[in-house]
Amino acid sequence: MRVGWLLSMAAGTVALLGAQAADQTVAVKPPVVRTVEFKNFHGVSVTEIVGRLNDRDIQLVERPYNPRYVETAQWIVEEFLKEKGQPGTHVKPTVTSIPPHSVRVTFTAD
Repeated sequence: MRVGWLLSMAAGTVALLGAQAADQTVAVKPPVVRTVEFKNFHGVSVTEIVGRLNDRDIQLVERPYNPRYVETAQWIVEEFLKEKGQPGTHVKPTVTSIPPHSVRVTFTAD
């Protein structure tokens, strides 16, 4: 009886330790956007583009990188170009790692 109780206790301890190890997760912070660049934009200035993004409450620099914000910014810039008489201009975002824990976002018009 005592051996069975010890084995049962040992199995419970191992199961509990395994559960505790599985419950521990490490939260990874997203990289910080250090710079945003705009390439091949003709007929509109970077100041105008940044102004439009600010009007829509999209601030990317010195913020945690969020792919959804970048996608939203892409859509806003394409919409802005359409308003400026450049319909059909596609804006491609590219994210480049800057060690140790930052990124550069480049929007390129084509």
